[in-house]
Amino acid sequence: MKHVGMMTAMVMALGAVGPVIAGISTSTTTTTTPTTVTSTTTSTSSTLPSTCGSALTFTAIACRLDELAAQVAAAEPNLGKLGPKLSKALGKAETALNRGSEACAAGNTKKAGKQLKKAIRRMIQFNHRLGSLKARKAVPEEVRRPLLDTGRPLQNDMKTMKRGLTCPQPGSPSGAFVH
Repeated sequence: MKHVGMMTAMVMALGAVGPVIAGISTSTTTTTTPTTVTSTTTSTSSTLPSTCGSALTFTAIACRLDELAAQVAAAEPNLGKLGPKLSKALGKAETALNRGSEACAAGNTKKAGKQLKKAIRRMIQFNHRLGSLKARKAVPEEVRRPLLDTGRPLQNDMKTMKRGLTCPQPGSPSGAFVH
């Protein structure tokens, strides 16, 4: 307990406060001795920018889902036994998304929402598999991380779209929109 108080006092005295992440503040302190230690942190991102846009429409989400499926197909040799399972989850998500789009175009918001919920469940499955201990051990981080960095925001956008889903009257050319 005494050490925690000393560390807190030292951090406050140095004024070293790091970034706030999800309501938790992190802090870093550097102490110097006769030998100086220098550390460098490099952040890289290997996710490719989406050409589909970030609109919350069935068309944009389907396009992003296709891009993710292409990423998985390109990484297939490095995914091992996990590759076919990930591809299958994305295929089922795409099928459900297409059915939801058709239902929405027909003016059936309830059915469109149910299909969108199925697509979300498949994305949860996809992201869970990639984040599992088994995947972390078997798949190289430089392959696994970009897939997660694409899959998680896509899942969140699907959830946001479902919350505000409104389908137009039958025959409306706009498809679905979020209000």
